[in-house]
Amino acid sequence: MLALGAFGGGLLANVPQAALAGVLMFVAQHILRWKVFASVYRQAPVEFVLILITMAAIVVLPIETGVAVGIGLSLLHGIWSATRTEPIELEQVPGTSVWWPPGKPSAGEQLSGVLVAAFQAPLSFVNADRFKRGLCDLIDARNETVKLVVLEASNIVEIDYTAAQALIDTILHCRKAGAVFAIARLESLRAQAALKRFGIAEMVGTQHIFHSVDAAIKSLGPGKQQQQEQDGVP
Repeated sequence: MLALGAFGGGLLANVPQAALAGVLMFVAQHILRWKVFASVYRQAPVEFVLILITMAAIVVLPIETGVAVGIGLSLLHGIWSATRTEPIELEQVPGTSVWWPPGKPSAGEQLSGVLVAAFQAPLSFVNADRFKRGLCDLIDARNETVKLVVLEASNIVEIDYTAAQALIDTILHCRKAGAVFAIARLESLRAQAALKRFGIAEMVGTQHIFHSVDAAIKSLGPGKQQQQEQDGVP
């Protein structure tokens, strides 16, 4: 070892890089989970493509650059998924107070004059227009029969400025159609703060913000509204 250190310096010039490559190869062999890869390929083809691109980038490019490429592609994929989100009309599970996305095997029910819609993503500039157009289309599809629109907001964890303006426009469109607008299950503290900051909570009214869809319908449903009008309650 002393002789190699004293007279073989040139031979050792590339040893650190080679040793690092060997360590990385050893680690890679133990962390590559082929069963997981096969499962991702079957169940999430887009994410599998991201894995392949990241692996190729790490091999071809410097490690830091390859990792950055993988992270960047993952972020873009998440943003793209958020931009594809649209409002969906919920249905009441028969015999319960639960409102759920439509699907099989059990067919849900709709209440006359009531539209319950959900948006399953944070509200931001990337999907604000899609949210507004989608919810307005759901309202218009009911012609003039809808009297109460409830936004089920359990999945809305954030609201930015652009999205707030879209939500305000949607509320105004709802009122123009002759319906009352209410918000239910807005659980996110950040989203609640955004409602106050952008003046939406005051615009909607705290009496129109509920902990559940069922509570909103019991308080503001068509029958309840007619009773309030007869009693002279605003």
